[in-house]
Amino acid sequence: MPDQKYRIVLAPVAEEDVGSAVEYLEEQAPEKCREWLASLRKALESLEVRPERCPLAPENGLWGTEVLHQLLFDRYPSKYRVIFTIDEATTEVRILNIRHGARRYLHEDDEE
Repeated sequence: MPDQKYRIVLAPVAEEDVGSAVEYLEEQAPEKCREWLASLRKALESLEVRPERCPLAPENGLWGTEVLHQLLFDRYPSKYRVIFTIDEATTEVRILNIRHGARRYLHEDDEE
């Protein structure tokens, strides 16, 4: 039996995260920016099948009942965490955030 295919949906915050990352990379490593973006797209597309294979995010359980997963995206020049939920009813993977690996966890940002 083939695996179910999920639709990838980026939340507005996740879209802003991508825009910020691209802007930064265009300044810091312009020769890698296009490659990084293509690799990110491929990583996100990998969530179309078996997204539950990804581990729970450290933030899971902190805000309500939504289960938060993370996909670690390790592509030069930076590492990122893709934080997402899986909606079985709509067969959607909702990308909530795309965070640089050096950033604090979401709940730690609130403490600042």
